[in-house]
Amino acid sequence: EIALAGFKKEEVNVYTEYGKLIVEGKKSDKTESEYVHRGVAQRNFTRAWTLSDDTEVRKVIFEDGLLSVDLGKVVPEHHARKDYL
Repeated sequence: EIALAGFKKEEVNVYTEYGKLIVEGKKSDKTESEYVHRGVAQRNFTRAWTLSDDTEVRKVIFEDGLLSVDLGKVVPEHHARKDYL
């Protein structure tokens, strides 16, 4: 989960590329003013996490300024438990 207060759903992009989960936030409104400090809600950002080969993104939800990414582990069939009796 990532708190993204101040961002709209259209300004957040979540995708996977080359085994990485990437979350980008791009603010659509540009102002001509200069600031000494701008809070997280007013800046563009990109964050990336490396995923293992057996991890998949199952669901992404952005609601009320909170981004939730549901990850799951994929178990290959030949590694899955089999009951013989």
